[in-house]
Amino acid sequence: MPSLSQPSLRVTLISGTSQAKVDATVRVNLDNFEENLVKNLGLKFKLGCRVWGEDSGFNGADDSLFSISSKTVTADGVYTFNRIVSRDSLDEDWVGNDEVYARFSCQSTTPGFPLAASPVRSAAISGDF
Repeated sequence: MPSLSQPSLRVTLISGTSQAKVDATVRVNLDNFEENLVKNLGLKFKLGCRVWGEDSGFNGADDSLFSISSKTVTADGVYTFNRIVSRDSLDEDWVGNDEVYARFSCQSTTPGFPLAASPVRSAAISGDF
């Protein structure tokens, strides 16, 4: 199965607006077997990125905030996701700073080869969005 590593998330507030730019990256590595399936059989993987609000204790479970996008993976590499969002979509707590992180998933798009990577998440970013 593919391996995911080096997940990261960056949120940049866009001055003078109520928007923020969200950038997320992750490294994807395919083993030799997977590379051969890609080259010889046209196997493809779908890499997804979703931003979550981190909660604990009295706030309950983490909140799924929004999806950035998905990409087709056919080779090793670093994959980057970008999206402009309303700052309100990052505001996941009632009071105080918000904590958000990116979660990445990767799985085969071919039913005959149900290969999937273990999901990874970036470190949480804290801010008053």
